[in-house]
Amino acid sequence: MARVAYAFFIFTIVSLVSIFHGQPRVWAVGEVPVAFWAWRTQSPGESDIRAAIEKAHAQVVFLRAGQIDYEDGKLRRVRPLAGKFPTGIKLHLVYNTTGATLEQLESIAPQTLAIEFARIYLEDSERARRDGADVRGLQLDIDFPTRLLSRYAQALSALRKDLQPGADLSITGLPTWMESQTLIDALKHVDFWVPQFYGDEIPTNSSPIIPIASPKSISYFVNKARQLDKPFYAGLAAYSVALLYSSSGSLVSLRGDMNPAVVASDPNLELIDQRSFDSAELRYAFRAKADGVTDSLNMRAGDVLVIDLPTTESLRIAAQITRELAGKKLLGICVFRLPSLNDPASLTVEQVRAALADQDSHAAVYVRLKSKPQISVVHTVILEWKNCGTATPIVGSLKVDVIVPAGSFGGVTPQPGVSIQPLCKTETGLQPCSERRANLIRLTTQFLPPGQTLTTTLLLNRELPETTQVSVVMQTESEQTYSNQNEIRIERELSK
Repeated sequence: MARVAYAFFIFTIVSLVSIFHGQPRVWAVGEVPVAFWAWRTQSPGESDIRAAIEKAHAQVVFLRAGQIDYEDGKLRRVRPLAGKFPTGIKLHLVYNTTGATLEQLESIAPQTLAIEFARIYLEDSERARRDGADVRGLQLDIDFPTRLLSRYAQALSALRKDLQPGADLSITGLPTWMESQTLIDALKHVDFWVPQFYGDEIPTNSSPIIPIASPKSISYFVNKARQLDKPFYAGLAAYSVALLYSSSGSLVSLRGDMNPAVVASDPNLELIDQRSFDSAELRYAFRAKADGVTDSLNMRAGDVLVIDLPTTESLRIAAQITRELAGKKLLGICVFRLPSLNDPASLTVEQVRAALADQDSHAAVYVRLKSKPQISVVHTVILEWKNCGTATPIVGSLKVDVIVPAGSFGGVTPQPGVSIQPLCKTETGLQPCSERRANLIRLTTQFLPPGQTLTTTLLLNRELPETTQVSVVMQTESEQTYSNQNEIRIERELSK
């Protein structure tokens, strides 16, 4: 039902746009080229690049290569890319600015900006060539205030003259720029641009409830980009945003790198609100019970931490709108960010692949039981559960039931965010009971996003049989119930 509702919503938007603006060229699923932004100071690992190419069919990576800082009246490069430049894929080197530079954009001469960006691009492209990388161009990611776009145009004009022949010049674009006539002047000096169809409004207080991207806003901005008649990649969001608000409701911090599983599992954080937007994006609000630190974020008692989570479904909907409305000037879809095993704040490459292929998210939880050698009278069983699907579970909905011999349960050493409930399985169903009588152990995790694994140690006073029954249940972002029951063989670890 959820998929039908989303499809009808998108169809309505597309139909209304078509009536007023004419029918754009519609792209087929799989026809749109795929690109990623890679946004770390460390170069992406070879395995991450290979996965993006093989699974998501990526052709281009927009690689963050450094920042320009402004200090003592001078521009200087900071945070250069560490490690070797990726190979086997087309690269565009991306440069942004520090807050100190942004504050001085009105006083820094556009030509001075152009000279510095041309210099560091030449330096980096030479280094990339020595690494065997295929660099195609330079991209600027500068959040110029809309009123200063004319100065951006001047800087781009000067930069174009300083670039070596054959190098593409591009910029990212803020949604707020779409309403400015000056944007057209800036776009005259670039080969293409990458407007960001997300994050157009960041709530500065906790009252507004605004998603990272909504079908309505994506439709509006994609349509505006098409009307500008400039080749573009559609920038779509695939990362979570964490917003920390004080107890009075003021925005304290904004982060895009927090691990949602760590947040949901913190016992100091109380879940006070949860909802799903019409884009299938999820939103959770947690209140700090006491002063503390969660995933390197300092919080005071009463602060509220809001996590907005993209899902396979939310990216699928955004991609569908893009294919329907972008028209013939669309160069591809650019996903922010490049999936990485070390980036739990972003969708996995499997989620991105499914979304861009217009496939429904699917749930799959793999459970593994390993029996360790007996120590004294204690039998230790390691339970691993991994979310192998592309569906995002609703917080607190993922439960794993493990059948054990009656009276064998002696204890548990779970990871944070995992709760244990001993139950008695009878002919009439499951009933709460004491650990000494329990013949079923229920483990509930607060949050296990796709690609992540949890490990829990069960302590038993007798050995499990060769196999045991394991059941998994969870609710997904698309309002579906996943239920699976299997007879699992116990893996035996031999004594050394």
